[in-house]
Amino acid sequence: MSILKEYKSSLKSFDVEEIIDLIIFRPLSFLLVKIIYSTNITPNQISIVSMFFGLLAGISIGFGKYEFILAGAVLIFLSNLLDCADGQLARLKRNGTKTGRIIDGFIDYVTGLSAFLGLGFAVSYITGDYVYGWIIAFVGGFSRVLQNMFFDYYRNLYLKYVYNKGSDINLEIVEFTEEKERLEKAKGNLLEKFLVNIYLKYCSLQKNTTMHVHMSISPDIYKAKNKLLLRLWSWIGSTTHLSLLIIFLFINKPEYYLILTIILGNFVFLILLIIQKRITKKLMSKEYNFAN
Repeated sequence: MSILKEYKSSLKSFDVEEIIDLIIFRPLSFLLVKIIYSTNITPNQISIVSMFFGLLAGISIGFGKYEFILAGAVLIFLSNLLDCADGQLARLKRNGTKTGRIIDGFIDYVTGLSAFLGLGFAVSYITGDYVYGWIIAFVGGFSRVLQNMFFDYYRNLYLKYVYNKGSDINLEIVEFTEEKERLEKAKGNLLEKFLVNIYLKYCSLQKNTTMHVHMSISPDIYKAKNKLLLRLWSWIGSTTHLSLLIIFLFINKPEYYLILTIILGNFVFLILLIIQKRITKKLMSKEYNFAN
């Protein structure tokens, strides 16, 4: 297998990857995967290190001084790089696990939570206004979670209907409820039990806040109607957020990132949501949905 084909096989799909991932993080993480491929390092181990770097990043940012903020930016970069590498290694070695899927999915949220807590301290320190600092950090953090959650949801739908990858949110809940029951019968596995419980709560939240979609439609039609829109969704994805955060941390303007996330990020989110719902409603109609 050529290097290019091997690289492509390490990705979920070019269509669903964020542009910044394809340009920067995925190529770099692929090089890392090639270096460690023959070792006994597992995807889950990489995920844990990624999470560790993400937590350290938030702590470092929280000190509020530029040298610590700069260190936090570097740690966020490394965390996201490793977050890309764990999935690529799992796909190439075909040794991914259910728990691994959960860990990989929550790396972004753990890193994000740590970063926004750090931003709360940093903005409060820089501006001298603790009320303002924590309000803007909370609203910015909530906005980012909402934006990322909807992007993940529509990306999973795209993978399902175009590439027959992934599964419906209801099937995910059934699958991991069964996994939860299996783990409860086994001794130990406290971390896995905790992660599965958190993931089930996340799935329930996603189900209750997104538009339930079930249709019988050809992959070509779904792809034609959603490919461009999904690319636009990706611009409020986790890597885009982290990359913008890194830039604003380097110029010592973390407050600007929060303002951008709240104002521009939510504006783009609402526009995309309106367009997406119209397209989805049309695709579920008799005109396209041959199940009707």
